[in-house]
Amino acid sequence: MNDGVNSIVADTATRLRRVGGARVFRAAPSGPAGSTAGPRRRGLPAVRPMCLVGFALALNVAGLGASASFADTSTVDSDAFRAIAEEAYVYAFPMIVAYKVLHDYNVDTDSGAYLAPFNQIANEARVYTPKDTAVSTPNSDTPYSFVQLDLRAEPMVICLPAIEQDRYYDVQLTDMYTNNLGYMGSRATGNGAGCYLVAGPGWSGETPARIGAVFQSDTDFAFTIFRTQLFDPDDMPNVEKVQAGYRVEPLSSFLGVSAPAAAAPIDWPAFSPAAFSTDFPSYLNFLLQFAPATALPESEKALRARFAGIGIGPGETFDAQTLSSDKQAALADAIKAATAKIAATAGSVGTTINGWQIGAAAGDREFFGGDWALRAAGSKLGIYGNSSEEAAYPFTRTDINTVPLDGSQHNYTLTFPPGELPPVNAFWSVTMYDGQTQLLIDNPINRYLINSPMLPGLKTNPDGSLTLHIQHESPGKDRESNWLPAPAGPMFVVMRLYWPKAEAPSVLPLGKGSWAPPGIVPVTNARALDATRPGDKSLETVIRTDQRYGGDLFFQGPRGWAYWNLLEYPKPIQNPNLWPDTQSTYFISQFSLPAGATLTMRGAYPRARYFKFALYKARGGTFVSTGEDIAGWDIAADPGSINPFVVGNDRLAEPRDYTVSIVARDAPENASDRAANTLYAGSGGGALQFVTRIYLSDAGSDGAGWAPWASAVRTRGLPDLELTLADGTRLGGDAAVAAIANPIAGNTAQPFTAAQWTALVNAKDNDPALDPVTAPARKDGKWEKYWNIKYSILGSFKTPEEQARIPYAGPIDGGGDPDTNYLFVQLSRAFGQVFVTRGKMPTFPDTYAGAAGLGLEIMPPAQAQYWSIVSCEAAPSGQIVDGLSDMQVPLDADGNYTIVYSRKEDRPANATAGNGVAWIEWSPRGEGLDTPQNRDDFGMLMMRVMAPSDDWAQSPANITKPGEEERVMGPYYPKGAYTTKAAFEALGDKP
Repeated sequence: MNDGVNSIVADTATRLRRVGGARVFRAAPSGPAGSTAGPRRRGLPAVRPMCLVGFALALNVAGLGASASFADTSTVDSDAFRAIAEEAYVYAFPMIVAYKVLHDYNVDTDSGAYLAPFNQIANEARVYTPKDTAVSTPNSDTPYSFVQLDLRAEPMVICLPAIEQDRYYDVQLTDMYTNNLGYMGSRATGNGAGCYLVAGPGWSGETPARIGAVFQSDTDFAFTIFRTQLFDPDDMPNVEKVQAGYRVEPLSSFLGVSAPAAAAPIDWPAFSPAAFSTDFPSYLNFLLQFAPATALPESEKALRARFAGIGIGPGETFDAQTLSSDKQAALADAIKAATAKIAATAGSVGTTINGWQIGAAAGDREFFGGDWALRAAGSKLGIYGNSSEEAAYPFTRTDINTVPLDGSQHNYTLTFPPGELPPVNAFWSVTMYDGQTQLLIDNPINRYLINSPMLPGLKTNPDGSLTLHIQHESPGKDRESNWLPAPAGPMFVVMRLYWPKAEAPSVLPLGKGSWAPPGIVPVTNARALDATRPGDKSLETVIRTDQRYGGDLFFQGPRGWAYWNLLEYPKPIQNPNLWPDTQSTYFISQFSLPAGATLTMRGAYPRARYFKFALYKARGGTFVSTGEDIAGWDIAADPGSINPFVVGNDRLAEPRDYTVSIVARDAPENASDRAANTLYAGSGGGALQFVTRIYLSDAGSDGAGWAPWASAVRTRGLPDLELTLADGTRLGGDAAVAAIANPIAGNTAQPFTAAQWTALVNAKDNDPALDPVTAPARKDGKWEKYWNIKYSILGSFKTPEEQARIPYAGPIDGGGDPDTNYLFVQLSRAFGQVFVTRGKMPTFPDTYAGAAGLGLEIMPPAQAQYWSIVSCEAAPSGQIVDGLSDMQVPLDADGNYTIVYSRKEDRPANATAGNGVAWIEWSPRGEGLDTPQNRDDFGMLMMRVMAPSDDWAQSPANITKPGEEERVMGPYYPKGAYTTKAAFEALGDKP
């Protein structure tokens, strides 16, 4: 009765045992006419039949046809016996499951699950919580009421009160076969008051006055389930009032006439696990006396006649001990085959859509159409499931990529697009269960589901979509309204759709409707290798990005710190070689553009914070910007597409295509004469280096932002090329690459060798204030703007006067980004083992997650597009060991940060995010030289402020000469100071 998803036959196989001395129960007397049992406060029973593992012959159970004679099975050969017994077991299975319910609920007052006598309503004025462990996948949407109708003596009348129109309820009638024989309620009969008659198979009277409809059961007993919608916890008193209005009484009482003679008392056999093994024929024989064949279609009558050939039928007695050894073996084989058939059918019910299993294994006799395996599968999956027109139950254990859901490894989102909430006439819900027990899970906010009555309190995304955050830990206070807590392990998620719509957009027919449930999308991998902070690339993401885009002869890469450090066998070109960012993915191209030629690139904007194309030319042992570059927000979108980098645009919109050209022509003198989306390489073309930069791809995307990280689908992603030569010849794809590409075979060179650096450290003409042990670090630890290698690196070894004579203005070198302002400080642990930097963070567009956890929806304005800090080794190494992006740095209420830089062993205990402090690791290799001259006390920090806004007065872009940093940047200027671990810890929890 858990709406078709109760795993009612789960994992009890090991309890199979030989049965002897079983009790026989007399039925408890029926309740008085019109009576109801009071509201119950305990859980429903563990209705869990046994799954057969081994076979043991059970003693005949008292009460199972003891007075009848044994059928002669000697004329049936073993093969035929096995085939008939297999059919019979499949046929019997749901009836035996139903008998377990009847016995526990209405017969055995000591079962621990007893509800009420026959013909008396039992109300459950509550919903389920994790404390309820008796029934798996419990429904926490609708409090239940139950009544087991005994229809032998006369029909029963169910009267329902008038119920407010916006409250859904249903009354489900089931027979002993587990067929749904009819419905009352919001969908079937409306919310007005009314009385309805339920009759047994032998009744043939006229419909009495004041009876709205007659439902005729094919069996003498009909289990009836009432579901009453609960809007919220405070609504429970209203539900209790509705339940109090449910009435059941005999027809004679309803009409005010004399009652007929009472039905004979029944000796109910105790329920035994053997009912699901070799005693199943005895239990079936007992039950069939209440299920006359006269009410059946001819095909089913023929089936029952076959059963009689092996001693199965009303009035028959079956004892497996009296069978010959070959028949006993045939019976065991039959049960084994039947249980396998039921399990296989249960596993194949419905279709899979976006990871959800959608189908039905519950309905009326016409629905099953003689498919007894499907009927049995329905009882295995969840006895007393609603018919599909009353409710649908998509369920899943996997995400959209068919990977098992696991709250210990991933955070997930479930997003309903605008206007695409589940199409129902009543209400919908999404409930979370432990994937192993299928029970509700404890969580700090006591929330076990999210349903449509909660919509007023849920936050929608700017585009009107609704995102549920499915994860073990809280997604943060700002998203907690939409948080569906998950277990720290396997999950089982069930969507309940009450009174689903049959018209477009429709749920029905199941699996073929025009509406499909959206898939559950993995957002972050909490245990991914080497992913230590939100936004960091996991090993899986790095590998998948490399597999998708690596090996291209023009766009060589992917290049970046993560690829160089996490891949087992990175290619030399993947070494970012000079102080890269941790969140960057680069592609580098070296090519020769013929004079008069045009290289056209057609691609899609990535889902990322920052996107840039830039041209460089070799000069003085490094690559220097030509001044030709174009950032994402300046790239005009193709007709019909949208540019996600433009402030105010939808960042997640599709299509998102662009076209960019590199032309072998001189740039126009007047900027207004420049062609859109065009980079000018000069009239002669010649050798060029072209860099594609992508920073901080969105959550759920690969390192380049072109495809989901969790999908194995290969996506081109990289732009398509077309080369147009001066004579008009067009070359595309591989032909264009072959004509112009100069693939880089090895790594790009460092600006210094280890020997050159060591010589520089020990040069006699260095500033006398410097010591070769610590040079070029100075005690004041002052942050400076980076201008170029000559001024900022070579000049740092000179006196201030000598450095001032070195030219600092000019294009960025070292392959640096022309749109990025770099600040840096060179340090030594000889001055202090801990270096603390404080300053104010510029505002930035926090694009990584957004409301749906898969990227910010709308691009906001900001002072800077991206900010980061990295821990560096010396120039000959060019490597970094750690880095923090803006979103990873805790800020106080005024946007200020405190960043501690130290070795792991020197990290102050209070340098934690919880105390508002970011920590970044000082390289244990110091300079990172592979020579004896390496100084392991060397340290360096580099800060990036990318694409600062022209409206930001304190932008580092407004620093026009060295020494102006603090004056121009004001509170945004990073101030650093050496200290010790003990001294910082002495500052307490708010350092």
